[in-house]
Amino acid sequence: MVRNFMYQQPMPVDGFTLELLSRTDDWQLPQGLHALYPATPPATVDAYLHGMTEHGLLVMEHTEAAQLDMEYEAAWAWDTTAGLYHFGIQDPPWLDQDQSAQWMHHIAATQPAIPQFTSNEGLEHVAPMALPEVEGGLLATMKARRSVRTFLPEPVTANALRDCLYAGMGVTGFLDTQIPGEDPHLPLTMTPSGGARNPYEAYVYVRNVEGLQPGIYHYSALDHSLGLVAPHLAVDTTALFAQQDWTETAAFAILLVANFERSSWKYPHPNAYRVVLMEAGHIAQNMLLAATELGLDAAPTGAVSDSVARQLLGLNRVRQALVYAVFVGHGDPQAFERTQFTPFEPRGVESV
Repeated sequence: MVRNFMYQQPMPVDGFTLELLSRTDDWQLPQGLHALYPATPPATVDAYLHGMTEHGLLVMEHTEAAQLDMEYEAAWAWDTTAGLYHFGIQDPPWLDQDQSAQWMHHIAATQPAIPQFTSNEGLEHVAPMALPEVEGGLLATMKARRSVRTFLPEPVTANALRDCLYAGMGVTGFLDTQIPGEDPHLPLTMTPSGGARNPYEAYVYVRNVEGLQPGIYHYSALDHSLGLVAPHLAVDTTALFAQQDWTETAAFAILLVANFERSSWKYPHPNAYRVVLMEAGHIAQNMLLAATELGLDAAPTGAVSDSVARQLLGLNRVRQALVYAVFVGHGDPQAFERTQFTPFEPRGVESV
């Protein structure tokens, strides 16, 4: 089996298919390939070429597939390891709620559950720790944070949106550097970023924010401003976020778009792709905590329909991807009761 990882269409191959692939590193006319195999009927060669084109193993000049192929060659700085992952995870077959429930019943019946924690039980030296006081300050906000997925149809203030954006994406200052090739003024931001590359841009889908018309905005961290890029656009968030109905009710959603070139320019090893993905978690967590501190509720999701995101935001398939999103609004207290949980108590494991 061979596949072009940009299209996810595996094709069974034989020796002649591999031979043809080895002959088509450069543009070729079908007649030229016919001449290379005089003992093979041209119709047979054409049938192979058609099947290979249908599965993305070959591309025809002046087509969208050819343009994507050339852009990948020109713009993708990491090797095929990261390329396979980048394209391979796009547009997966998402399950709806009923299908997800059926899947959970299936795996629960066929596979033992994987433990969620690793205990220190059995280790020779174990140092118990008292739980910290979390009645005020940052730890209290962190403890109060919950993923709430049912929102009331109430507006939030523009200042609340501002605070959430700044918590995750805000620039606090600049560091003067003398590093060759680097920007002489590296931005200091609210979250850590590998090599100070800050690969993320934030787009905001506004549904119900005071003083802002509905639509899609771009947040410029450098300008600290919102720019309206798609006014009055009613976004089908269920199509964008894998048929998750709860995404339709939030007052606003912050969409975190990775710009991979910013990191690959400095770090050619594909490990940098992993670092880019981790940074989305740093940014989102700050936004979630800011929302909690403001008395709002929020929930993140990474279930994204990539093709819908590209069309909606005008993203480049090679250079960009919508990685993560944070939804914020006034949670419905009847749908989620914060007091319905069992307080945590350490198990009190002792040294052997």
